[in-house]
Amino acid sequence: MRYPVEAARILEQVSVEDVAALFSELPTQTGAPVMASMLPEKAAACLQTMMASSAAKLVSELHVSSATRIYRLLAPATQDAVSVHLADKTLRRVHHHMGYPPMSAGALLDPRIDMLPGNVTVAEAIRRIERLDRAASCEVYVIDDAHHLIGMLDLGKLLISDHHSKLKDIMSHKTQPLSAHASAETLLSHPGWATHRRLPVVERDNTLVGVLHYSYLQDSVLETGSFSSRDPLENLLSLASLYWLSVAQLLDSLLSIARPDKGERP
Repeated sequence: MRYPVEAARILEQVSVEDVAALFSELPTQTGAPVMASMLPEKAAACLQTMMASSAAKLVSELHVSSATRIYRLLAPATQDAVSVHLADKTLRRVHHHMGYPPMSAGALLDPRIDMLPGNVTVAEAIRRIERLDRAASCEVYVIDDAHHLIGMLDLGKLLISDHHSKLKDIMSHKTQPLSAHASAETLLSHPGWATHRRLPVVERDNTLVGVLHYSYLQDSVLETGSFSSRDPLENLLSLASLYWLSVAQLLDSLLSIARPDKGERP
C-alpha cells in the first residue's frame, strides 16, 4: 500500500471487527505497514479479533519494535495463542524487546496510553476520545507518524481550541519523558513529578511506549526497600506538594473550560 499512514488514520475510525476482517483478507506484505502505522491499542484490538494464525503472520511481518509495541497490549491468552504460530527467532526477538531491567521505568510502565497523531484536527481528536471504551486521562500525548513523542495536550485546552486546528499546532512540547531504562529509585527525583502524577515513558529513540504513575512507582520502590535511604520527612513533603499541585492543576483546567475564548471557536 502506497500510503500506509493515511490508511491507518482511516482504519482507526472503523470498527475493530471490520478492520480485523480486512487484515485477514489482505496480503501480509500489504497489511503490515498499515498496522505498524496504527495506534497500538487499536492494532492490538484487531489482532485479538483475528484468528491466531492470521495474527501471527502479521506480527512476523512487522519490524520488531512495532511488533513489540502491539504484542505488549495483547491479553495473555492471545499472546499465548499467537506465540504458537510464531517462529522461535521472531518470538525471542519480541520477548527480548519487551524485557526491561527489574525496577526500571520500562518494567513498571502502563502500556495503555491516551495518544493521538499530531496531524489530526481538534474536532477529530474529540470524536476519538468520545469513542473510547474507558475514561480518558487528563493529558493526551501527541506522536508523529513513527510513534515518537512530540508533545502533550491537556483535555481542558483541547475542548476550547479551534476545532480546525491540528494537535501539533496547539500542543505543549514540555513532555518531561522518562527513559524506559532508568531505574525506579532514580526516577523518584525526576522534576516532572512536581506538576504531573504520571509521565510518559520513551525508548532510546523517543518512541512512546507507556506511562508511569507516580503512586505505582513509589509503592514499587517501597516494596523493594530501596526507598529507605531517603529522608522520610522529605518523602512526606514531596507527596504533600504533589497532591496540592495536582489539585491546583485540576482546578485550573476546570476554570479554563468555564472561560470560553470566543476567538478560538470555529
